[in-house]
Amino acid sequence: MTAFTAVADAGQKLAVFPIDMSFPQSEEDFFSGTKGPTPDEQRRLDMVQAELKKLLGANGRYDIVDTTALTEKMTAVRPFYTCNGCEVDLGSEAKADLVMTGLVDKISETHLSLNVAIVDVAKGKLVSNDSVLIQGNTDESWMHGVRWLSKNRLLGEGKSQ
Repeated sequence: MTAFTAVADAGQKLAVFPIDMSFPQSEEDFFSGTKGPTPDEQRRLDMVQAELKKLLGANGRYDIVDTTALTEKMTAVRPFYTCNGCEVDLGSEAKADLVMTGLVDKISETHLSLNVAIVDVAKGKLVSNDSVLIQGNTDESWMHGVRWLSKNRLLGEGKSQ
């Protein structure tokens, strides 16, 4: 009975993939090309991914899967929001039950939104899609946003993937 209890109490295996960022498009972008995140924004994207892993893993609902072995493959298909479901294949390869992708949409220099989607790997279906508005392009505002999203949406009452 002990083995059964341990399995029943174990969280679902969740692969948290790197967070992508999208930018507003302008006419100028057609000539100069869109620019990626600034070094500070890239550092914040990495911080958001690490914080999501920490918060979701500490709750017990999820067991965070190590995706280090998939780094090259993830880099090749990014951004995830344009890869047409490749996250499911990568999640299967990582032996995850669920995969999480995230997108920070830079609306302006001071307004961003963080959107996270959780997909059931076996079914290939979206099970959760949540977002938060981040007001301010600073470490503090990004961390406030990801913590609020985790507490109130991803781990909030009634959420059971």
